[in-house]
Amino acid sequence: KVSGLGPKKAILLIEELGIKTLGELEYACRENRLVKLKGFGDKIQAKILEGVQYLLATGGQLRLSDAFPIAERLLPILSKAINEGRHPAVSALRISETGSLRRRSETLAKLEFLVETLPGEKTTKKLEEKLYLSIADAGIGGSSPLAIPVEFSFAETVRWGSELARTTCTPEAWKALTLSKPDGAKSPVEADTEEKFFADLKLAWIPPEMRETGEEVELSRKGKLDAVLGWDDVQGCFHNHTTRSDGSATLEEMVEAARARGMKYIGISDHSKSAFYAQGLKEVSLAAQEREIRDLQEKFPDVRIFWGIESDILADGSLDYDDEWLKRFDFVVASVHSRFQMDRTTMTERILQAVRNPRTTMLGHLTGRLLLGRKGYDLDMEKIIRECAAHGVAIELNSNPQRLDIDWRWGPDLRREKCFVSINPDAHEVDGLDDVRYGICMARKALLPRDLIVNTQDTAGVEAWLKN
Repeated sequence: KVSGLGPKKAILLIEELGIKTLGELEYACRENRLVKLKGFGDKIQAKILEGVQYLLATGGQLRLSDAFPIAERLLPILSKAINEGRHPAVSALRISETGSLRRRSETLAKLEFLVETLPGEKTTKKLEEKLYLSIADAGIGGSSPLAIPVEFSFAETVRWGSELARTTCTPEAWKALTLSKPDGAKSPVEADTEEKFFADLKLAWIPPEMRETGEEVELSRKGKLDAVLGWDDVQGCFHNHTTRSDGSATLEEMVEAARARGMKYIGISDHSKSAFYAQGLKEVSLAAQEREIRDLQEKFPDVRIFWGIESDILADGSLDYDDEWLKRFDFVVASVHSRFQMDRTTMTERILQAVRNPRTTMLGHLTGRLLLGRKGYDLDMEKIIRECAAHGVAIELNSNPQRLDIDWRWGPDLRREKCFVSINPDAHEVDGLDDVRYGICMARKALLPRDLIVNTQDTAGVEAWLKN
């Protein structure tokens, strides 16, 4: 998992230096023990050390897509535990996910839950022990402990809503909320439901995933939250792979899956020829795929199939294939898949060259990051966003939960520059189409308006945008 360290080098380190753990590898790097080994050197050692430090810093975390299913299984078990022995006629005590889990953060260090307690109940220790025992009894962690810690907080009924709001918010979001109290309001506002909490603040209810920076509070106050991308606004998606490159589903299977999910269109973009490791398509295969798509379109008149390519951005910023081929595609996703080690200036210019290419429709997984696995390349993001906006090139919000790239924290820049964004699953299998929901979640965190999201448009709108 260490960036810059392949199997051959790893075997050499194990055999020559007896290294077996990340900690030992970090120590060996700091002691300059790698530089004299064959195939190593100062630069490679420095890169390996950086990779080790990144892995150690992110240890003990899970990606949202791995943590969320655990939480979904836990909630009914925990609810049953806190209400065990209570009379059926009595209202059930509430338990809710909260914290980074409820905000749907990209990665999580723990699962947090808020538990409602009876008025005047002084101790929660026994209840907490009961909850942990219910987790253990359920055997959700299998033969080993849960892969992520679980943490409980407690609130009496009278302040359940306000406490749910507080524990869900980041410190920045909570500060913005508390500063927004109308004259005469209690400090802090207490409420038994979250809806009442927001109503007392004279604010529209803010969805949990948006409660990040505090900017969402101002949008709520001004009644502008409805302009943000909604959960059901995306009508189709681009950047999907088939068995012609490294996908596991055929073209027809991907189109059928898109139709089953109610999509009005799907963009197929297999890897280009330079991506030989992913069975990138040579020109003869492109011609065959073009014919296949045109023929299949007749079978699926209700789902528009856009033919595209995920073209490698080559070292000099050019794209795979000559212009005669590039102009035949409906769209081109330009992505970096090699030469990750370029310095900030060189990598930025490489990507800018691709943006300026009139055949580039959108940039794929812009920074190349892999959550909990690899940092993104060092880029001048402000410059790239400005250039994309100037050329009408969309930046992809890659919805694969291992990527979620571009980071939602660039939302203010994307909004300020009015840069188009395309929410794409980068699907390599049928179920991968469902990852669009992760991208939508991140776009909502970024407070991106629906009119900046390319694939909120209907088929005719997307056709016109692509033609333009």
